[in-house]
Amino acid sequence: MNPIFSIWAHPTETLKYMRAKNSMGYSLLIFLLASISVGMVSMMNSGIFTGMPIILIVLISIVISFVGAIIGWFISSALFTWVGKWLGGRGRFSDMLNVTPASSILQIWLSPMNLALLVLYGSTLFEAPASEFEVTNIPLGVFFLVNLVNLAVGIYGIVITSKGIGLVHGFSAWRGFGAVAIITGILIVIGIILVLIFGAIIFAIVTAAF
Repeated sequence: MNPIFSIWAHPTETLKYMRAKNSMGYSLLIFLLASISVGMVSMMNSGIFTGMPIILIVLISIVISFVGAIIGWFISSALFTWVGKWLGGRGRFSDMLNVTPASSILQIWLSPMNLALLVLYGSTLFEAPASEFEVTNIPLGVFFLVNLVNLAVGIYGIVITSKGIGLVHGFSAWRGFGAVAIITGILIVIGIILVLIFGAIIFAIVTAAF
């Protein structure tokens, strides 16, 4: 079985195969291919690297995506294992490491679309919108179509992740989705707290200055 192809038609069987057969090397290959796909457009409309050669922008984006994916792999696997056990699961961290990369396989299949965007729009793709009332420099129809495709792939990625958590812990995919929801909620709360803390610090500094 090749997970890169079977993940679409046979997700459960693919996850079972990855739990039993996946290796560190294959996981790294998945993340590398996914990072190459994502890296082609991850800085779209950001304006961060304006003026830099396209190839350099893409290479930097790929490296950032790959490093972030590896770090996220271990952190998310640990969180899925911990929260899953809290919900009554019995999964192991090593098994979770094997199945977590499955959702990233979906990003690999976005490579043709991302490459087409890069070829068609070139450096314009990475420039910030011309005015504050614009959201992108590419045609709006293309922009919304791309985001629609990414949304669909993202939703299916959540389904795959939920199934993987359920498989490792020996409970349903719905409970696996519950683990995803709990972790997402915790991260949102932490994010809000950090924003409030930094906001309070900045406010205190500005107030003291005047």
